Amino acid sequence: MRFKTLSRDYIYRGKVLNLRRDKVKVNGKDAVWEVVEFPNAVTIIPLLSDERVVLIKQYRYAIDTDLLELPAGTLEPGESPDAAALRELQEETGYRAKEITKLAEFFTVPGLGTELMHLYLAEGLT
Repeated sequence: MRFKTLSRDYIYRGKVLNLRRDKVKVNGKDAVWEVVEFPNAVTIIPLLSDERVVLIKQYRYAIDTDLLELPAGTLEPGESPDAAALRELQEETGYRAKEITKLAEFFTVPGLGTELMHLYLAEGLT
């Protein structure tokens, strides 16, 4: 499929995300795409010396429930993914890592959003 952006209008600009509506031409036909712009983020797999993984309990307002999750968070402006991983690990779990290894990066919801997630393994936790 070939896409050509004809126009881009921002419907909402917020602290955490932006919502835009793009008019595009797809294979010769006009269409409208709604896109959520998120900042990029990190997720950390904190591995203890006994091979247990540290999870955190987070209340998620959007779904009105608590979840057990890997520590994660968005990159601050100008912050590298490595620095964000170390920061988020300490902020959310209290642990510091002697070593972090980037395992992958992936788009969390590529059908409608722009968030690129960087996945790390954190070892040597204290």
